[in-house]
Amino acid sequence: MRKLMLLLMVTALWITGVAQPAKKHRNTASNTRESVSARAITKRFNQGLRYYYTAQYEDAMQTFSGILIDVPKHAPSYFMLSRVYMGRQQFTEAETALKQAVKLDKNNIWYQIELARSYVTGENYKSAAPMWEKICREFPDNTEFLSFLATCYTKTGASDKAAEIQSRLDMLTRQVKEEEHSEIIPDNSSDDDSYKSQGLTALKTQQYGQAVSCLEKALREDDTDYDLWSAFAEAVAKSGQWGKLTALEEDLTTLFPQSAALLSALADAFLHDGHPDKSVEYYKQALSFAFDPDQIRLIREGLHDAYTQMGDAENAARYRQ
Repeated sequence: MRKLMLLLMVTALWITGVAQPAKKHRNTASNTRESVSARAITKRFNQGLRYYYTAQYEDAMQTFSGILIDVPKHAPSYFMLSRVYMGRQQFTEAETALKQAVKLDKNNIWYQIELARSYVTGENYKSAAPMWEKICREFPDNTEFLSFLATCYTKTGASDKAAEIQSRLDMLTRQVKEEEHSEIIPDNSSDDDSYKSQGLTALKTQQYGQAVSCLEKALREDDTDYDLWSAFAEAVAKSGQWGKLTALEEDLTTLFPQSAALLSALADAFLHDGHPDKSVEYYKQALSFAFDPDQIRLIREGLHDAYTQMGDAENAARYRQ
């Protein structure tokens, strides 16, 4: 039972952008009533996602609302209801649902980011400011989030605070430019943390071949680190060493079977490596777990390119933007 409850929690977290590694080996779940209920909720939630991604908003709304009747504190369903309302341009209802998701899962920073964005979109800068303050404490070097905070301060007349944030932004911009010209530490360590550090530094300074080499060594020591996999996938894409990622297909899909970002990266790798059929398989899996509009757009573009490469004009047309 605990295994399945954990699986449900992980599913919800993946859908809302909080990645957690799955276990390589799983035991068969117990057949208790609670386990069956957990499986049923997971199945219904995934069906709701399919409705949402195909713009069947009425069916999606009924599905997520139905889950909330049975599980009133299911925060992911409130989150997806907010997305449905946004799709129907019911912005007041979307904000109400998103607030409920934040209330139920106070530790989910991604729900908070979405709500803070919605406040800015609605020009509710007074409510947005304290949320962006908290978010920026979590991500002190994120220039996008700091820019939102500066905007909120400017719009609410807190000019001194806005100037302070702008100074931080200017400093971060200068720091990035300086780091772009810095040399990375030579790769002469066998410690996995050092390999990871070197790889991330190489990635940041656009030395992509070096990044792939270091991050690949770090993965040999610890292949459960999601951030490490993400960085490795990015380095592979920037360096064009697609085979490095496809060679680790089994490890990646076993550990992160519900990560839209990593599944999409694997699909990109197979597409560029001349295996469009495999890429279609992983793009479709990625699409079933994606929720970010930009990510969905990129996955659909990948599906269009894959089907085009396969000579399947009919399916390619389905995913033309």
